[in-house]
Amino acid sequence: MNRKRQYVIVVIGLLFTCGLLAVCYLVEMFGPSGVTVDEGRRLHDKWNRKEIVRKIDGYIDRTGKLPESLSELGFEQTPGIYEHYGNSLWMIRMADNEYVLEYWDLSGKCWQYSSEARKWYDEVYFEFEPPINIDTIRGIYNAYYAPRENMRIEIDSLKSNDDVISILDCDFELKVDSSAYLRYYTADTLRMEGWVTFYPNVLPEYLKEFGVWKYYDGEGNCYRKFWNYKENDRLVYEADR
Repeated sequence: MNRKRQYVIVVIGLLFTCGLLAVCYLVEMFGPSGVTVDEGRRLHDKWNRKEIVRKIDGYIDRTGKLPESLSELGFEQTPGIYEHYGNSLWMIRMADNEYVLEYWDLSGKCWQYSSEARKWYDEVYFEFEPPINIDTIRGIYNAYYAPRENMRIEIDSLKSNDDVISILDCDFELKVDSSAYLRYYTADTLRMEGWVTFYPNVLPEYLKEFGVWKYYDGEGNCYRKFWNYKENDRLVYEADR
């Protein structure tokens, strides 16, 4: 994807979001129907949830199986979950290609979707045990969101790399031209380290982790996370677990 097209995609996405909010605001202020901004957001959120289900079911129809990672569908990884248009989501794999989705809207409300019932629940309808790596997720969060006031970054390596493509939200893929190995310190304590891709001609510079990262809690414990990425158009990932 060339640079001009990248900018066009980003601009279209921004115009779509701004246009949606603007229309909702004008209708609320001047329209006789009384549609509010909150109602407009709920409509967009409903569309977003349908889009997520459509992507997962489309993958099952094409391959006959559930995706091993939501990165296969283009969803963006975060330290412990995935995102789509700013909303957090997670998929719980069931038997026979059935699944349950957990989805958090922008207000923090949790929704659940059952593929067997083909129905969304506006509450926690299904109870699940915490993931087996919940301690790892907690350790990564503590390091990832450590106070940044006294944090400094050391660059171990810097190189041109046209093969690695960052996986962005909403299926957008940005072809990066550089990568670096970074170490983050709070005072003299190492908090996290690993490879990032970045695109220096875009302001602000976009950084995206890829490959193996290590996170430290300051008490001698190290936690590992693999950030999925693409290399030569091939998705490199670890299965969700």
